[in-house]
Amino acid sequence: MTRTLARPVAPAPPETPPAPPQDPPGRLLTPRIVAATTGRVLRQLRGDRRTVAMLMVVPSALLVLINQMLDDQPSFNGTGLTLLGIFPFTIMFLITSIAMLRERTSGTLERLLTTPLSKLDLLLGYGCAFAVAATAQAVVTCATAYLLLDLYTPGSAVLVLIVAISGAILGMSLGLLASAFATTEFQAVQFMPVVVMPQIFLGGLFVPREQMADWLESVSYALPMTYSIDALDEVGSTSLVTWEFLGDMTVVLGSALLALVLAATTLRRRTGERTEAERKRLRAIPAVVLATALTLSTFAVIDAGRFVTTDDATVDGTQIPIVAEASGTLSDWRGTLGATVRDNEPIGRLQLPGSNAPKRVVRAPADGTVVVDEGSDFGEGGYVTAGTRLAVVYDLPQTYVTARVDEGDLDEVALGQPVDLYLDAAPGRTLTGYVTEIQPATASEFAAKPKNNTMSSFDRDGQVIPVRIAVPDRQGLTLVPGTNVTVKIHKD
Repeated sequence: MTRTLARPVAPAPPETPPAPPQDPPGRLLTPRIVAATTGRVLRQLRGDRRTVAMLMVVPSALLVLINQMLDDQPSFNGTGLTLLGIFPFTIMFLITSIAMLRERTSGTLERLLTTPLSKLDLLLGYGCAFAVAATAQAVVTCATAYLLLDLYTPGSAVLVLIVAISGAILGMSLGLLASAFATTEFQAVQFMPVVVMPQIFLGGLFVPREQMADWLESVSYALPMTYSIDALDEVGSTSLVTWEFLGDMTVVLGSALLALVLAATTLRRRTGERTEAERKRLRAIPAVVLATALTLSTFAVIDAGRFVTTDDATVDGTQIPIVAEASGTLSDWRGTLGATVRDNEPIGRLQLPGSNAPKRVVRAPADGTVVVDEGSDFGEGGYVTAGTRLAVVYDLPQTYVTARVDEGDLDEVALGQPVDLYLDAAPGRTLTGYVTEIQPATASEFAAKPKNNTMSSFDRDGQVIPVRIAVPDRQGLTLVPGTNVTVKIHKD
């Protein structure tokens, strides 16, 4: 009997784990998939009633509460306006970070990224969905503030709405980025005091940034929420769309875009243990953010060390009033706004009372340009009384800048120091001047006042010192008295 030996069977080669699927070549974005992702996220939000309540009801309820706490409309106009930028930012950060974390931990993100869905499709889908939610939240909150609580701002409510939506988009972007560093929802919530609270504290809500320590003020300029609050302050101070407002909005939206780009680098196609490359990438993100913040803060500290800076400055000059020397009927008035007058030039006439009374000529007391015209308000044949101011004339070539410097910085200011001047009326232009006079009296009250008649405690008023600055080279610009200027006095 012949025995047949079985041939040894070679072991099967080890299976190579399949490579994670990559984004389809040549395609970065599919509008149809983005729209489908947006719809899916919105349906999820709509099904979560608690999240909807947090988005739509909580900010308005908090505004009503603060309105009742302050019980003072001027105070609420300032505080409520700032909160219209803070609430959307805070709530959208919280909701977005938790929502994206749920996608990661539930495996939904892993399954989605095995489909033709690209990372950009996913991010834009989330961004569009939460932008819609942010818009709805901002509309409801602003409507509550303006219609129910009588919030007043010189600027348009539409601008406030734009800032609120931009702040919500910034919170959404930072929430997507923060979700990469958390493994549980509890950890995602822990990022609130790290990312959100410092921006609120240093944004100027509780203490004006100018009153903070210099290094804290420098740090605040490296935080994007600061510029959202500054944009709201612009809306609360002027009806114009200023360059400062546009610059602040550029920083806010640019920061949101940067956060979205960084968030895209944290999207993982598979759950489980992170690879060494992923861990290095996650460690690099806070390092880059910290380095950027330190760089900006360093430049701000250096800048603060080189200059005494104040935005409490205006174009000034010698005011020459034109008054009616007698009572009578005004006629032949030529002192209109912007008119150039010469010393002793007739600019109007006064018909004195009485049938045979003579006319008295109104003459310009000096050379200059009319910057205030009150004579036109009376009209031809209007009656004015003796001593009534009819116009104000300035000698525009002799105007200067008056800067009010904090008393703590006065020892850094000396006669002849060079000064950089930034006029609000001429954005993008820099004029140079020099200090010609430091007035010996403060521009506010001399002494502290007691809080009441029965206590010996005092309110200590901060004092500012008027400093006159000559502007020899005006680069063809007309310095109109009363216009605002930002001043940087060189310490060296």
